[in-house]
Amino acid sequence: MSDIEHDYSAQRRCEKCGGEMKLIGRLPRRLQHPPRTVFRCSACDNVVQE
Repeated sequence: MSDIEHDYSAQRRCEKCGGEMKLIGRLPRRLQHPPRTVFRCSACDNVVQE
């Protein structure tokens, strides 16, 4: 498995419904803003960024 495939296999649990969330992207650092990791819940479509 390549680094990119492994990177996109990250998962977490939804805080609203407890469903499985999948990594949908990573936003790079911009000026004073830190890098962001974006997850989406496959059950309730909740989107979370860290």
